[in-house]
Amino acid sequence: MKYVLLVYGPMAENEAERVAGMAEMAAWYRTLGKALVDPGTPFTGGVKTVSRAGVKNAPIGSQATGYNIVEAASLDAATQLAEGCPLLKAGREIVVYEAFGPM
Repeated sequence: MKYVLLVYGPMAENEAERVAGMAEMAAWYRTLGKALVDPGTPFTGGVKTVSRAGVKNAPIGSQATGYNIVEAASLDAATQLAEGCPLLKAGREIVVYEAFGPM
């Protein structure tokens, strides 16, 4: 099964933090091996929420700051992979979602 790791929390405060974080993420990606389906990308901070009520210039709840997609045997296995993410050291949180395959 595929799992989306949706990252929440503070974004890098400057370019040096961003570059260091990207290097740590690259090292983590190597440890994931074939489990890494899509390394994803950090988000820029630009966000809009679209609903029947209209469009708001704000997220629903906390702002997501990036995502990754992994392949794992179970939600628990995907969660264990997420626990190794270096972004957790920077105060971020990861929500793990199980995803359906192509329909």
